[in-house]
Amino acid sequence: MMKWKYYNYAMIPATEPHEDVDLEPIMNGMIWKSREGRGIPLLARWTSDFDCGYETQWWYVIKDTSFDISKLKAKRRYEINKGKKKFDVRRIKAADYADELLDVQIAAFSGWPEKYRPTVDAEKFKAGLASWDEKVVYGGFDKDIGILVAYACLTEYEHHIEFTVLRADPHAEKFGINAAMVAAIVEDYNDRLSKDFYICDGARSIRHETSFQDYLEKYFEFRKAYCRLNIRYRFPVGVAVSMLYPIRNWINKDKKLGSLVYSLLQMEEIRRDIS
Repeated sequence: MMKWKYYNYAMIPATEPHEDVDLEPIMNGMIWKSREGRGIPLLARWTSDFDCGYETQWWYVIKDTSFDISKLKAKRRYEINKGKKKFDVRRIKAADYADELLDVQIAAFSGWPEKYRPTVDAEKFKAGLASWDEKVVYGGFDKDIGILVAYACLTEYEHHIEFTVLRADPHAEKFGINAAMVAAIVEDYNDRLSKDFYICDGARSIRHETSFQDYLEKYFEFRKAYCRLNIRYRFPVGVAVSMLYPIRNWINKDKKLGSLVYSLLQMEEIRRDIS
């Protein structure tokens, strides 16, 4: 079975970040014949030299040490405790909160920039919750009114657990819901951290303008695990990338297509820089 999966127009490894990647499907071309019902992959992207020990332009954001809030600066302790005081965070079964999860999804996306704001298909979203039975799902509830205002869906592997998605009502973010959510997750896994296990928020974000990974580093002592970015393009995508690369800084990033193309060329720049 090919250990690759489709994600955002790309094929990426379905293995843990620290594991060696099976490149045979790229070598024999089988990677381009993959179909998961969601689209045609334009490229294959993988990393190597995970946590190499020196700075590169590509990384994963991980936490592999136990969390001790007492070691943080007073302001950061205050922000985390403020969220924990306001919100109750606990593991939930997604199917039991389908309507509430949908409401959070819609509210969260309303605050995204229009150029990459998704449209929420209510029926498709609820149908997809069935697959969450295999995930670890947390719900964040406002203690005053008992309403779900945030959720986190994570995928657990043998040696790490990875944030698949974290969504919150923008109104609740002002009161520290993200701090409460992350604190609950980190504390639940505290005993396993540093024992050949880590929490991962994924690789460097290119397309979406977010400061969440910086937030994790600042407030919860996550760190960058630097690595090497590798890309192989589907024909004729590689030809187009070569032609557009010299004019990458002239591309209009404010439109959805322009944002996608610019993100692709940014990754190409990083790949070339690391090579």
